[in-house]
Amino acid sequence: MTLSHISARMGALVAATALSATFLFVAPQAHAATNGSYYKAELAQTTTAEPQLLRSVYVKCEGTSCRAPMASTAPKNMCVSIARKFGAITAFTAGERVFTAEQVAACNGDNAQAVAKN
Repeated sequence: MTLSHISARMGALVAATALSATFLFVAPQAHAATNGSYYKAELAQTTTAEPQLLRSVYVKCEGTSCRAPMASTAPKNMCVSIARKFGAITAFTAGERVFTAEQVAACNGDNAQAVAKN
């Protein structure tokens, strides 16, 4: 085997490893972002509201659970928007980030000044 053959095989091995790592770690997060489950909110009261366009994505609620794909907005702003439209929130997550009780309370509070400008 020549040096060029070995280099070509090593390059293919490196590319395959990088591609495998992408599918293993990045793809599940991207899927959660696009399948409507990046933002998750639990409501204090059951809602029968139709899906609503909030911050450029549709938020869909069933019972007390709301889901939405990732949007180009801060998680805090999405939390506030869901609370305004669907009612008080008891829990909120954005991807892997879980809001504290204090952060959830801020979403439910006086929202007039809570939303940052995009």
